Amino acid sequence: MMPNEIIPHSRPALSDSDIKAVISVLKAGQLSQGPKVREFENKLARFIGKKKAVAVNSGSAALHLALLALDVKKSDEVIIPSFVCSAVLNSVNYTGATAVLADIDPLTFNMSVEATKRAITRKTKAIIVPHMFGCPAEIDKLSELDIPVIEDCAQSIGANFKGQKAGSFGLL
Repeated sequence: MMPNEIIPHSRPALSDSDIKAVISVLKAGQLSQGPKVREFENKLARFIGKKKAVAVNSGSAALHLALLALDVKKSDEVIIPSFVCSAVLNSVNYTGATAVLADIDPLTFNMSVEATKRAITRKTKAIIVPHMFGCPAEIDKLSELDIPVIEDCAQSIGANFKGQKAGSFGLL
């Protein structure tokens, strides 16, 4: 390996038809609205088994909007896993709320249910549950905690847990 080479985290798998589809949308000039966005939202909703899906420009924006939809404020706490990308923490910070870290299961890198239970206080307004590396978290148990769950499926689109798609368990 050369001294300045970077080991990539991941590489996209793009076919020629994928590239042609992107070029078609770019030429149409409708990057954030239009028929392809609606088509994507409808297909994604059907795929995960939900009535609706809303496409936004990034995972950070999606998490921030979900927290705003739950009316998360400065005086609130949001539980997030201790091992996660900075976008999750930043989305909580954007609301002014306090991020409370729950430890992970070292075998799955997903949130530990027991650690999450210990992190709950009267100020807890939401739990953000990323499904890490394509492996769903114990979302059924986390959803039973009577606190709104926001599922972060950025790393797990298509993953199944007990016969349901990741993204179909949480409130958002």
